[in-house]
Amino acid sequence: MASLRSAKVDHRRICSILATEGNLPTILSSMDLICILLWNCRGTDNNKFKCNLVEIIKTHKPEILTLLETKVPFSKISDFFNRLGFTASSTVDSVGRVGCIWIVWDTTQVHVRASTISPQVIHVIVHKEDYEEWVLAAVHAGPNPILRDQLWKDLEDIAGNMQQPWLVAEEFNDFAHQRERRSFSTNRNTGRTPKIPGSS
Repeated sequence: MASLRSAKVDHRRICSILATEGNLPTILSSMDLICILLWNCRGTDNNKFKCNLVEIIKTHKPEILTLLETKVPFSKISDFFNRLGFTASSTVDSVGRVGCIWIVWDTTQVHVRASTISPQVIHVIVHKEDYEEWVLAAVHAGPNPILRDQLWKDLEDIAGNMQQPWLVAEEFNDFAHQRERRSFSTNRNTGRTPKIPGSS
């Protein structure tokens, strides 16, 4: 019988097949009930991305893929995902430099339905048989500060009324603390985190 590799070994293997540091996917597994891939992939229409994704799926077997900054229309690559078993999707293609959010899933493993879709965020409700429903938000904030401020306001409003478990998978194009800044130019707006009711 083949020995089982540790998660650390798998992670090193995935890192080794991806050429650029800082562009690594995140694999989330909640008590082994569901596995999700979150990846700011910065482009999907190339063979390197496709080979890497096939390897990641083979290793981790995610049921939901959340891809940001895909840079191509979903229609151009949807057949590729179908062949991998991800036959359903909720997507926002780019509007200028804003958007490019794809959530795709394996309908034989998990039930997903979109609740709200906008250029900067997709909210879906996720259900797996015998387990509680929860909400996944895939965020890709735009570079426009006005649109980004509106996104934060919308998320704060949602947080105030959210009754279900809520996972926000994000590229906020913002920072939470001053120490996260790489440039101290005065024309950058200050970062912040959403005000969650009951938090200090």
